[in-house]
Amino acid sequence: MEKSKIIVIVGPTASGKTDLSLRLARQLNGEIITADSRTLYRGMNIGTAKPEGHQASSAGTQFRNWKISDLFVQQPFMVKDIPHWGIDIINPDEPFSVADFKAYADERIADIISREQLPIIVGGTGLYVNAVIDNWSLTEVKENAELRKELEKLSDERLILRLELADRDAVETVDTANRRRLIRAIEIVETTGKTLAENQNKGECKYEVLMLGMKIDRELLYERIDYRVDKMIAEGLVDEVRGLKNTYGCEINAMTGIGYRQICAFLDGYLKLRDAIELLKRDTRHYAKRQLTWFKRDARIHWISEYEEVNKLLKKFFA
Repeated sequence: MEKSKIIVIVGPTASGKTDLSLRLARQLNGEIITADSRTLYRGMNIGTAKPEGHQASSAGTQFRNWKISDLFVQQPFMVKDIPHWGIDIINPDEPFSVADFKAYADERIADIISREQLPIIVGGTGLYVNAVIDNWSLTEVKENAELRKELEKLSDERLILRLELADRDAVETVDTANRRRLIRAIEIVETTGKTLAENQNKGECKYEVLMLGMKIDRELLYERIDYRVDKMIAEGLVDEVRGLKNTYGCEINAMTGIGYRQICAFLDGYLKLRDAIELLKRDTRHYAKRQLTWFKRDARIHWISEYEEVNKLLKKFFA
């Protein structure tokens, strides 16, 4: 049986994934599935660099090949008239796992294909991307309250060392500046007795995939990151975080991500604003480096810097 074709665009934050995905979607009658562990949260807009757009109304079916039954299901987030899925789908205090994303993405891919459109997965969250294209069989590891109590007593440095001893490779991909994610990684490894990679059981890929990676000079990438952070501050990131803090607090998982924990530290009086901004820039650069480390391991990715390279790959893919 012939597999359905999908396109995947990956790369570090601020590398130009959004612009390329919109161009491809227009060219190929595509709909975009966002593989980003942060833009799925409602109300977290500036700090996640969420693209400007709006939630489609069920009363308006301006996007392609929709049926009457589609009026009663979740509507996409529209960005420049291109349907996006995976944006604004849960509140910041709701849990959402890799397994949840895989189930969501598989369902959206099937729906998009049924309407004779092209699914385009776009994002920098490597776990989300690989869970879908490698058809991972994911076993949910329950929280271990006793182990967590023990780990909470340790410093960040001790936690990093403990993870490194149990799973050296994990230290290269886990956000070690995010204490919650660090503890969760240790919890998974020590509870299962397997590395993070071993906990990700690959199945047979359900799709024919063209993977594109954004190739960008590191110095230029860091300049873009610094510019993006300055723009976030100018657009009101502090007020956004303050509003979220008043509603949810800073302890929920969504608020420990980059862009939110640094501003929370400022609002709580631990940092001056200028120091929080510099820390945000530094942590974002480190995150981009981890993203590149993750994706560079995948030989299937075609690293592109010019659109002509993309066109050549598309011609071969759809031949």
